[in-house]
Amino acid sequence: MKKIIILAFCIGLALSFMSTGCSPAVLFRPGAEDNVESVPVIVIDEREIGLINNIDEELETSYHMDTGILASEEVNDPFKPYYRIDEEEKENTLFLEQIYLEDGLWYAKIKFNEFLYKLNEGDVFANVYKLEVVHENSVVLLKGDEILTVSLGQLLYD
Repeated sequence: MKKIIILAFCIGLALSFMSTGCSPAVLFRPGAEDNVESVPVIVIDEREIGLINNIDEELETSYHMDTGILASEEVNDPFKPYYRIDEEEKENTLFLEQIYLEDGLWYAKIKFNEFLYKLNEGDVFANVYKLEVVHENSVVLLKGDEILTVSLGQLLYD
């Protein structure tokens, strides 16, 4: 049994050598070590490597973009709250000028900063406020989830 296993192993080894184009005779041939190829000699041109390095540095600097963001703007301290106050937010004023009935509907004239709006219930003005309810002497406005009540003739700073 051992002889059959050794014979099968040898045949498999021989077949694997032949399938790669190598025969076992080449391995055991006298003087086979003389046919080994020598390592090629490579000459390194230092001047050419220097030119390649210069080109790489030029490419790197040409793609480098200096935005100057930190130089022109203040850096915020991450441990202090940051508030930005727009000009519009500082100067918003609401003034309820008039409430009147026209064609069976209640209207309100509201002056927002320099603009006068004629509004009915459900109207939105200044892209922020919505007129919810019109009473005889006041109106109820929504600003996001905040409810504001403005009385007739009242100036409201918001």
